[in-house]
Amino acid sequence: MNTFPYTLKSRAEAALNDPHFDFIATYHAVADLRRLARKHPGVLDGQTILALERLLRSNAFRRVRQAYFLFREAASVMTDMATAPGHNGLGSKALASLGHLLLKTDGSAHRGIAEALGSLPVSIAGPRIGERMGTSRPTISWTTLLSSNGLTKSGTPRYIGRSLVVETSEKNHLLVVKLAKKGDTAAGLAKEISWMEALKKPDYSVDCRFHIPAPLSVDNQRVFRLKGIPLAPPETVSRHPDALAIAFIAHRDYFVYPNHHRVDALSAREMLGRNAFLLGRLTAKGVIHDAPIALFHNRTQRLRRDDQGRYQWFRSGRLDQWLDSCAFPNLGLSGLRDFEHLESFSGDSRLLYRHIGSHFLSLLLVAGSHFRCRDKSKVGLDNNGQPVDARDLFDRQLLKSMVLEIFENYYFGFTGNAANGFLPVDLDGLIGRMIAEMGVDRYMTELLRRTDQNALTDGEFIAFLKERGYPAEQLDGLTRGEKDIQIKSGPHLGGFNRQISLPELIEAVAGMSAVCIAGRFISEGGNRT
Repeated sequence: MNTFPYTLKSRAEAALNDPHFDFIATYHAVADLRRLARKHPGVLDGQTILALERLLRSNAFRRVRQAYFLFREAASVMTDMATAPGHNGLGSKALASLGHLLLKTDGSAHRGIAEALGSLPVSIAGPRIGERMGTSRPTISWTTLLSSNGLTKSGTPRYIGRSLVVETSEKNHLLVVKLAKKGDTAAGLAKEISWMEALKKPDYSVDCRFHIPAPLSVDNQRVFRLKGIPLAPPETVSRHPDALAIAFIAHRDYFVYPNHHRVDALSAREMLGRNAFLLGRLTAKGVIHDAPIALFHNRTQRLRRDDQGRYQWFRSGRLDQWLDSCAFPNLGLSGLRDFEHLESFSGDSRLLYRHIGSHFLSLLLVAGSHFRCRDKSKVGLDNNGQPVDARDLFDRQLLKSMVLEIFENYYFGFTGNAANGFLPVDLDGLIGRMIAEMGVDRYMTELLRRTDQNALTDGEFIAFLKERGYPAEQLDGLTRGEKDIQIKSGPHLGGFNRQISLPELIEAVAGMSAVCIAGRFISEGGNRT
């Protein structure tokens, strides 16, 4: 009998229990256990789990810069135990231990545990969506588009963003014509129509309200050229030079959002919960909505950054203009919307974990914005330059019930099982911190760096500053690219070039996402170890 694995196990566990071992020695001990978990999983036992638990709950290395890597490796020993073949029940114990540790840890230990759970293997692959797009682009006028589809408008056409919309005489119908912007492609426009058609198939049917728009065609083409529109688009919409567009019939509730000022809190809670379920269910089918809301680390830098300034929640950076991001979410009374943002998933669980985290972050931010939208005048800085305090707009119990409903519905949609009351979050603590940070606009400024100024023309530079309320008297004699300029563009969550001011929100998102991946792993039979 080869006794070396048992000797190595005992030596490594002893190191984890010895307070005199330094960070490097402890890391090597964890690495030894990781090798055993992969090559000799039968050697590990309940004592191994207890030793790892003590390490993950210990404060010994919290201040060490590389502590996250140690904690992730330690948690990964336990997930390796869960994925190893065998029937000794240790896998289930290891997963249960990690789930409870999410509630007992914070900082780098919490992150390491969440990412280890989020890497558990699950079998999810997205569908292949056909691109039946011809090369011709038929031209049609606004009036002919209506008449050829038997539509009679019953209201006045108006713009919502770049979409020209009008009520029709058909009950609850809304005609939506989405205009292509400069830089858009016909393939990108056709993609949204392809998803509308795909989601109407039985594989995606759900037992709750989800209205999927019905696309219109012109000469059997999804993408067409539209002329003779009844009113010019807003100045913010730079129309495609070929006047490309797509059209579809949506429900009249398509543009009703959970943070609309006329929507009461109970209706908002229902919307958020239902859309959380829909996001979870589609994700389980391998269909990812990659922009429930538009999240940025820095909007100003999006044109020169490889990541377009988009927010990567797992990095915990400052969140740019959070209220603006929530203004027009891609979820509402009729269900999910803006299918141009749907993607077919392919990748490993870690990538899926990050997508799920983006969903949770978006839903929780919109929940917070619902209360701020009760009084949109309470925003920014007051006449004395002090942050506006809007905490009185929040209802603690309603926000708490929203967060709980979001998690439980997403979990059920993604795993097919009830969460059974397990929320890996200190809910009361989270709600208190959400109200404290979302209710007071402490972070209103950012720097417009010289590099970003030089990416603009002189006209764009002045327009940019005017749009953000830069004092007119200070514009005279201002030279583009001469120096960094402080502008008021908030409210943000966190100071410029700093971390998010609400790290508890990121930890909650990490925990929720990790538990969803673990729940799916178990539902697929991963608990039979």
